[in-house]
Amino acid sequence: MLPKRRAPTSRTSSGHWGLAALAVVLFVALGINRQVITSQRHWRQVVQAHTPARLPNPATVTLPSTQVPSRLPFPIGENSGILWNLTTGQLIWEDHPHLREPYASTTKLMTIYLVLQHLPLTRVVQITPAAAATGGSDIDMSVGDRFTVRELLYALMMRSANDAAVALAAADAGSVPRFVREMNHMAHVLGMWQTTYRDPDGLSPQSAGTAWDLSIIARLDMQNPLFRQIVRTKITVLPHNPVVTNLNGLLFLDPTVIGIKSGWTTAAGFNLVFAATRRVDGRPVTLMGVLMHGQMGFPPEYQDAEHLLNWGFMRIKTTQPARSAWP
Repeated sequence: MLPKRRAPTSRTSSGHWGLAALAVVLFVALGINRQVITSQRHWRQVVQAHTPARLPNPATVTLPSTQVPSRLPFPIGENSGILWNLTTGQLIWEDHPHLREPYASTTKLMTIYLVLQHLPLTRVVQITPAAAATGGSDIDMSVGDRFTVRELLYALMMRSANDAAVALAAADAGSVPRFVREMNHMAHVLGMWQTTYRDPDGLSPQSAGTAWDLSIIARLDMQNPLFRQIVRTKITVLPHNPVVTNLNGLLFLDPTVIGIKSGWTTAAGFNLVFAATRRVDGRPVTLMGVLMHGQMGFPPEYQDAEHLLNWGFMRIKTTQPARSAWP
């Protein structure tokens, strides 16, 4: 942001007027990308700027001094994406990372973040008519059924259960609209400037944002051990649901994958947030990526993610000791 200037006086020279006019032009030009620039700067400092009781403590992100690659040596079928080295905080690849598109069920990355901050895992939630009536991806729940918060979180992330999202939102904030306001407030706090939420499940196309913003909330979620445990679980059992299989098919294709979340709606296309840990020169390294608005389906998008992971791990330099950026 440009420094404030004093209002010109009658004694201001014509040269000063020219400088002031130039400053105005520059200010307008910079304003076009203000949200993008501010978001990048904000994420570098997000943890230091907020109360530890409300936020985990991820290491500062290191944005490279030179432009990272936007082209890959292979084609992918998504509109935008980003790839981070979580071990060092280094940005590896980006392609239109600030292109705003619907989130679909990757919206639930904010839902689980807030619930994990606010609700005891053992709290029992009674299913309301609104939750039971929520369509799309769901689990077998009826009005009056009781689930613990922990059980609903597994349903939320493994089965992408929209009914679980509504139940958790109401339990957390007293109502879904109030929870959505909390989602938008937290997005602003975290520097997710291009994100807006309209629901806790992502069915609304107005729950939208960017690959950059999704990587912010996914990075914070990955600080939580329970989150990491849930998103890497392939199969589990829940009340009224003897078999619950994780919808993230990438987990079943690559043993190094540790999550995170898939999402699909007609408006959003196919979105995928993913992470994997592999050993590079004897050291464990974790990469996390986002791919948005794929149109060919999830098997092709899983292949795109796998190609991106393979390429990213090959690019990593290991001349310096890795610094852990999250547990």
